[in-house]
Amino acid sequence: MITNENSLRIVIKIGSSSLTSRHGEISRRKIEKLTNEIVYLKDHGYEVVLVSSGAVAAGYRRLGCLERPNSLPEKQAAASIGQGLLMESYSELFLSHGYVAAQILITKSDFLDEDRYKNVRNTLNVLLERGMVPIVNENDTVTNDRMNFGDNDTLSAKVAGLIDADQLVILSDIDGLYSADPTKSINAKLLEYVTEITPEIEAAAVGSGTMIGTGGMKSKIEAVKIAMASGITTFLGNAARKNVVINGVAGKAKGTYFKSEKPSTYLNHKEKWIAFNSVP
Repeated sequence: MITNENSLRIVIKIGSSSLTSRHGEISRRKIEKLTNEIVYLKDHGYEVVLVSSGAVAAGYRRLGCLERPNSLPEKQAAASIGQGLLMESYSELFLSHGYVAAQILITKSDFLDEDRYKNVRNTLNVLLERGMVPIVNENDTVTNDRMNFGDNDTLSAKVAGLIDADQLVILSDIDGLYSADPTKSINAKLLEYVTEITPEIEAAAVGSGTMIGTGGMKSKIEAVKIAMASGITTFLGNAARKNVVINGVAGKAKGTYFKSEKPSTYLNHKEKWIAFNSVP
């Protein structure tokens, strides 16, 4: 059971590997599990933004590819097909519970320009205040390697800071942050609470664990650093676990919770834009 006396804002990020079957295609069952948990939060008064990967995975078979493409043009073409299919699934499932899903596609250039940055924030605020579920993804169809976020972990942390979220939930195919790579060390221990990203933690971070996802533990640590600097509690957990979103928000899930204990270092809106988005 979860209670919410105030309207708390939650940003939930889910990666491609947590939305796909073992064959690499989008899993309706996994999307339905996620939406049901978000609906539970919405029914209890939470405002939720979903940062969802999966456009390429949803579209590459329709493009005629037998395997996930590697070339940028094919990835972008697959994303142009898959984004619509992904939104169709989300829209149908949320609407069946009485909630409207809204699509927000963002490029890095939207965050580099301060006016566009503010426009994205204003749009998200209106959608949240009116009870919608904004679904955010990078605009993979038009972006390039030089001007992309690199992964949706980073995008989700920046979105969380943008809208002053109370919590960021990062869902993946791992249980959380370990003291060492658990696939290589039998002595690796799950770290349940982290208040500071130390050099030792960064050294333990590894790359992408699957062929489907674009991020890995290293990208998640970078995202957590952004969230911690913004004063946002972050939970990292396994998307496959039952009620992981609900329990993660309630502080009761298996995984890792990150929270800085130095409020004096939290950045305001202007400082966040300068620190994480502006360029010389």
